Amino acid sequence: MMSPGKLVPSSFNRTHVFGLILFIATFFIYGVFQGVQADELDTAFKVEGDYCTLYFVGNVDFNVLDKRLNIRFVNISEMERKAIGTTSSISKRIALKCDIILLRSEQILDMYPADFHVNVVFYETTKMLDDAYEAIMGERIHLYSYYVYENNTVYTTQSRINENVLGHEFGHAIVNHYFIVRPPETVRELLSQYVDYHLKD
Repeated sequence: MMSPGKLVPSSFNRTHVFGLILFIATFFIYGVFQGVQADELDTAFKVEGDYCTLYFVGNVDFNVLDKRLNIRFVNISEMERKAIGTTSSISKRIALKCDIILLRSEQILDMYPADFHVNVVFYETTKMLDDAYEAIMGERIHLYSYYVYENNTVYTTQSRINENVLGHEFGHAIVNHYFIVRPPETVRELLSQYVDYHLKD
């Protein structure tokens, strides 16, 4: 037992202080993400897929979105193609397409995270997408889409999304959850680009 006033070895201090700071920062950031997501998605139209939960924020045009997620040339099974063709609900068809693109992304990377499920938020406008990024990240950047690890969510818009963009973002989600220790950002980006490049092989 330490006597009162005795200093803890510096290595102990650094390690535990860093761990405490990391824990507090993660807890705080996660709370911010959850708050932003809860406030925004409470009124969103929600559709559950097998592997993706979709949120449609604003007056999203399902017909536009369905056309932009073109998986005609994606290497999928005849059963999956038939399922898409026979799904009468357009929102369910979009969810099915997202599921298929996610599964194809896993196949390309040969990475299958356990109990993996991803959220996808589709915004009506690019301004809404930019506003969400600013609310979450604290800065304003114009991106086609982005993935947030802390709440395992892809954010995009009906005007910017397509099957390759979605595959790229799913690549980020898969890589971030497959490894016990997340790879460096450069590696994560390269692997996500690999999904994008090979999605239609």
